Amino acid sequence: MTLPRQIGIGWQVGVASGWGTYGTNLAVELVGRGIEPALFFIADPLTLTPMQAAALKEPLARHARWREARSKGEVKADFPILHALGDKLDFPPILRALQGAPDVGVVFFESATIPRENIELAARFALIVTGSTWNAEILKRHGFTNVRNCFQGVDLDLFKPGARAGRFAGRFAVFSGGKLEYRKGQDLVVAAFKKFHARHPDALLVTAWHNPWPQAAQSLGLSGHVTGPPSATGGRLDVAGWLIANGLPPDSFVDLGPLANTATAPLLREVDAALLPSRCEGGTNLVAMECMATGVPVILSRNTGHLDLIGEDNCYTLDFQIPMGEVMRRPDLDGWGESSIEEIVMRLEDAYSDREGARRRGAHGAAFMQGWGWPQRIGKLLEAIGV
Repeated sequence: MTLPRQIGIGWQVGVASGWGTYGTNLAVELVGRGIEPALFFIADPLTLTPMQAAALKEPLARHARWREARSKGEVKADFPILHALGDKLDFPPILRALQGAPDVGVVFFESATIPRENIELAARFALIVTGSTWNAEILKRHGFTNVRNCFQGVDLDLFKPGARAGRFAGRFAVFSGGKLEYRKGQDLVVAAFKKFHARHPDALLVTAWHNPWPQAAQSLGLSGHVTGPPSATGGRLDVAGWLIANGLPPDSFVDLGPLANTATAPLLREVDAALLPSRCEGGTNLVAMECMATGVPVILSRNTGHLDLIGEDNCYTLDFQIPMGEVMRRPDLDGWGESSIEEIVMRLEDAYSDREGARRRGAHGAAFMQGWGWPQRIGKLLEAIGV
């Protein structure tokens, strides 16, 4: 196998988001393999650990050259370029100016409907890499044959079981993470936890729901389980005010606000369960992967990208799923599922009443994730693109 001199990353590296985490770890792993990542887009400010910053020192220094080349028009590279495609396989105009040898699309989409125009634009790609089996199956239904499924990875050096510091001592702490929006199902978390807390006043909801795009939280207005979306001031969502407005006592939750990826791991070791009832995941849900890798017993909705994470006794599952595409008569929501509030409460009760069983399930989840480290996953990606 002959490794290329460079591989281009066509999305923003160093931003506190799922794509940013993926791009950063991809870039670091490429450097470790002797491949220079061509960074066409970097965040300002950069969110990097000292180790990541050191590994990416030279590629970051060369970013200005790539930025200038983009500003002058088309970039024709003699190395592969990975392009981040959007929902519905959208190919942003800013990426169309980057031409690789070959061009590879990378996608984690949430809509099962793909416009004809996007299908035609996708003919440019030698390969389309999907982040979930659900995504791959939808593309194949649309006639694509150049599809390879490559899951994202997780930092197993950071996210691993460990001792507790006792931050939530005396409480049954339930973690819920992910950017606040209707798709992620935080409205279901609020409605179910309200019932659960009424039975168990020692329960504590620990939220990491910061959304760098607060306008996306307006989608919660679609929910019949909560009272409207939260307000936002200065780009920060008022999660605490929203929880109180929806009937949660002030001492029943802790809102963590914006949380750096490196700060998440030690916090996860402090909680007793994680609740992630997403209606849809285009990928395998990085937050769920991090929780499982840390040994947290996770409650997952059995739909879309979560299906790739669900194994034998490695998590709690929300099996009753209202098929949103059928119920709402929207083909674009095919595969989406809404979990039952009652079943969520039941799974919380399972974790609460059988602590040893919950710990065993968390340990099985951590064992399951051992094959999901970034080195293994980037290796699969490189294999898929033929380098």
